[in-house]
Amino acid sequence: MANSLKEHVNTSSKGADQFVEIYYKLFDTQRPVLNRLYRDNSAILWNGNAYSGVTPFAEFYNKLSSSEHTVNAYDCHPLPTSTAPGTPGSMILNVSGNVKYSNETTARHFSQSFILSPDPSNGSFYVWSDCFRFV
Repeated sequence: MANSLKEHVNTSSKGADQFVEIYYKLFDTQRPVLNRLYRDNSAILWNGNAYSGVTPFAEFYNKLSSSEHTVNAYDCHPLPTSTAPGTPGSMILNVSGNVKYSNETTARHFSQSFILSPDPSNGSFYVWSDCFRFV
């Protein structure tokens, strides 16, 4: 059992590393393709504004000014799952950092929490839940 948990933690950690790198790079440089990380059943809460699904959220974030994110820290924890060891299960990912939008004079602190679920069609993760907040 201990090895199984360790494998899930390692798999989640690797997935979180890749996700953080890809997500904020896309948000800052290729925002129109960010929607590939979400699904129609994704639940998004962005600084108090709720969005359900890809299309309404994409319409919102594509209107935002250009941005530059700096991730200060992140941590992930696998969620209880019945998947086999070495295969990805869902995870909670918490990220904190700073973001500077081109229409603002200073960077703002943010906290963002994701629930990432495995996408069996391509072996990666998608955003099942996303909660972003300026702090």
